[in-house]
Amino acid sequence: MTKSASSMNLAIAPGKPPAFRTVVQPVWNCSVLVIPVFENQDQRFVAKNLPPEIAGAVHTAVELHDFEAKAGTILQADGIGGARRLILLGMGKAQDFNADQIRWAGSLLSRHLRKIKVASATFHPAGLERTNWPVLAGALGEGFALGDFKFSVYKTEKKANGIQKDPRDNKPLELIVCCPDQASEKAVEKMLAEKSIITTAANLARRVACHPGNIIRPDSLTAIARTLAAANKLKFSVIDAKAAEKLGMGGLCAVGAGGEAPPALIILEYHPRSAKEKTAKPIAVVGKAVTFDTGGISIKPAADMGAMKYDKCGGMAVLGIMQAVAQLRLPHKVVGLIPTAENTLDSRAYRPGDILRMYNGKTVDVTNTDAEGRLILADAIAYACQKFAPGALIELSTLTGGVVVALGGVFAGLMAGDDTLAANLTAAGQATGERLWRLPLDKAYRKLLDSPHADMVNSGGREAHPIQGGMFLSEFVAQGVPWAHLDIAGVADPKKDDRWWIGDNASGFGVRLVVEYLQRLGA
Repeated sequence: MTKSASSMNLAIAPGKPPAFRTVVQPVWNCSVLVIPVFENQDQRFVAKNLPPEIAGAVHTAVELHDFEAKAGTILQADGIGGARRLILLGMGKAQDFNADQIRWAGSLLSRHLRKIKVASATFHPAGLERTNWPVLAGALGEGFALGDFKFSVYKTEKKANGIQKDPRDNKPLELIVCCPDQASEKAVEKMLAEKSIITTAANLARRVACHPGNIIRPDSLTAIARTLAAANKLKFSVIDAKAAEKLGMGGLCAVGAGGEAPPALIILEYHPRSAKEKTAKPIAVVGKAVTFDTGGISIKPAADMGAMKYDKCGGMAVLGIMQAVAQLRLPHKVVGLIPTAENTLDSRAYRPGDILRMYNGKTVDVTNTDAEGRLILADAIAYACQKFAPGALIELSTLTGGVVVALGGVFAGLMAGDDTLAANLTAAGQATGERLWRLPLDKAYRKLLDSPHADMVNSGGREAHPIQGGMFLSEFVAQGVPWAHLDIAGVADPKKDDRWWIGDNASGFGVRLVVEYLQRLGA
């Protein structure tokens, strides 16, 4: 008999952050010296920033190995001048350089250090310090931390419960960052401290997302959220299935009706210390957490169904966001809501043709039980608006396959009812490399949701499928609340290694983006 999640001793640690250290003077006597190199770079440029013997070693390595220094490439060479190893990171063309290139380099560096079993590296900017070095150093640290993530707990030696901690949790890598002066060092130190908190939270979201559907269910996810809240001094509450039924959350109750573990709405609240901010309207962040999605009676094809454990990635992003917000002590009141359910087949499962009454009183004609995420989100969004009266509402979900067809794994789809919120989120996405592409929410699309029997259908077919999802959710946002829907289906699920920070794992998309947005509100 297979153990259920509730009978297993499941403990998901947040993971230890990487060790970041800054120095004003370059450390030439080190185990690994890391130098950024641009494509077609004049070697005299490098020589101005390095001792002659090290500049010569860089030049020799580039020539000997025909290193083109394209973005996303790495070269290890013999050390010299006190450095036992020399690693060159390709930055691509100088005219195309941006923060994502150095994030990518940082990710490659941490993976390479794990490969060669070296725990520490010293990064010399070799000229990069002349251009907003604290921001670039922060991006380097982000990539370094995200690149070191690996989910392998089920591949290690089995323990009594079949689970063992990833050894990376106990052995964080160290990155030493050289700075030109003390003022720069202080700014870099502050930036790296913030990025350490944020990337640790993003990696937590990734870690929980990677666990399979027999381990992470609504009940075990609720327990994880409760533990996270206690560790970060967040207010925790949960609306269980019975309470949800009494409240009239027809969408949440219907989607979770067929699951062994009943559905729930998890609520995490962060309250800042400032008395002024305590009275301000909160920012609400809502994330879909379907712990496994079979599609229900409208069952999905068998191929790749196992990847439906990632249908909880929106909710996992909310977990990471709330941890980061608490540890950064941001000045805004933030509330995170995670509707969670298993969408599976059972005699109790909801059916095509069912008509559901939602929390806000609207009725939905179910045309496809695989369009389940919008149903649980609708109740959570309506509840957030009624209970918390937010100043803005941001929702993240792996909602549609249509957004994957449209945008692939490069951009997440953004649909918003407020231009300012959309612009601010887009800017935060550009800054973090978690990019958004806005899709229209024109009223003309509303007719696709028309139903002869209810206020709307939950799916109107394939036409403008991602936009249908946004239009549906808009029906549950209270008037006057600025809101945005982020369809992360293409960027959260690692179908292939086409994004620098993923590897073969969930991406944690949305944690860094939303935290950046919240930090900019403070600024």
